[in-house]
Amino acid sequence: AQKEDAAGVLRNLAHNDDNSVAIAAAGGIQVLIALARDGTEGQKGGAALALSNMIEAAPGTHEGVVEAGGVAVLSSLAQEASASDDCKLAAAIALVYLASTCPDLTADDTCLSLLLSRLDQPEENGWRRDSINALLALATSSSACAEQWHRVGGVAALQALARATAEEGVERQAERCDEALVSLGVRRVPPSLKFW
Repeated sequence: AQKEDAAGVLRNLAHNDDNSVAIAAAGGIQVLIALARDGTEGQKGGAALALSNMIEAAPGTHEGVVEAGGVAVLSSLAQEASASDDCKLAAAIALVYLASTCPDLTADDTCLSLLLSRLDQPEENGWRRDSINALLALATSSSACAEQWHRVGGVAALQALARATAEEGVERQAERCDEALVSLGVRRVPPSLKFW
């Protein structure tokens, strides 16, 4: 229980750039990777979310995650048959953030598909929001592969999300979706220019 609580505390602290850098400097990346590999279900999920938050808040921490073997551990967790959906999703989000900060690392189809599956779901514990943010970070990065996004249905999902958020008046998110689509070589037709 203490390790799970510690992973939860690190997850919450890692939302901040300075805290993420401090966690990395104190050897926290190795501890979190060990928990993601060998911990209980709750420890694995908490550790994966903490790593995800660190990479999102302080992109420079990705090097420590890669060097400590985090890609293999998170990939295994995202595909672990006995892992809960939340645990798999946490690992997939961390991997997608890693891919968005490492030009030589690509997100695999499984991770993209896991995150894309959350776009049609109602918000639950922040999973939809976190999935959207990770997907948009990847789509606008130099690591994005338009062919892969088309193959897994990501372009169509981003177009639908852009339309929905524009209609809901969530302008910043609609703009981010449009930026992602342009980055992938796709342009969305703004709702005001449709001819039907």
